[in-house]
Amino acid sequence: MLSRNVVAVRGAHKAASSATASKPVEKVTKLGNGLTVGTIDSKKPLTQLVLAFRAGSRYEQANQAGLSHTIRNFVGRDSKNHFGTAIVWSAANYGGVVKSFTSRDLFGVSLTVPRDSTSYALHVLAQAAANPGFKPWEVADVLPTMRADNGFRTAYDYVVDLIHKAAYRNGGLGNSIYAPCSTIGSVSAQTLSEFAEKHFVTGNAVLFATNAAHEDLVLFGDNYSPIRNGSAVSPSSSAYKVCFMKKIYLFSGVG
Repeated sequence: MLSRNVVAVRGAHKAASSATASKPVEKVTKLGNGLTVGTIDSKKPLTQLVLAFRAGSRYEQANQAGLSHTIRNFVGRDSKNHFGTAIVWSAANYGGVVKSFTSRDLFGVSLTVPRDSTSYALHVLAQAAANPGFKPWEVADVLPTMRADNGFRTAYDYVVDLIHKAAYRNGGLGNSIYAPCSTIGSVSAQTLSEFAEKHFVTGNAVLFATNAAHEDLVLFGDNYSPIRNGSAVSPSSSAYKVCFMKKIYLFSGVG
């Protein structure tokens, strides 16, 4: 498997090297189903694909602390249509590296593959990101990794969380991207599924790639994507508490 992947990368690199050097081409298309597709193509041998949704921690309700953290750790488990082992194995078989990420605004999955495997990788990416199965026993399996995430948090991570909580208190932007230790395991599989039904939709998503043909992503998004059709979800208001933050800066000696 390793030698085959190395050959694929070398072959793609040779093909790219023989092409005439050109300036990176940037394209953005909003599809009829609401999905936004963007690419930056430099004709290089490795393609990075990202599928992201407006589904970060700012979209959690007051009783859902840690929901986006749970979803991020769930990537690599079963989807609605495929076993998680099949998704991970398929990505690895084509030289792919799958990663998940969250912010206060976004949840997403990235997949890096040799350029000539892009078409297949798009299907793997969509299954991993847009169609999680959220089986109750698998949700329970991610709890140790969530506790491990909290164990590796740095002092900087804690400070950023506290500043957000103070600056955007009573608003979604004040929510942490980490689940509080006391609430890990409190978000049910049903709650996760309902959140995904609402947020993992075309109008709420962006499909982005570097070093891939824009037409391939548009074709996939228009005709083959398993992402459910739906409208964008607007976040609740998060007012910035300016006066309070000035007091923090003055107290800390900053500014």
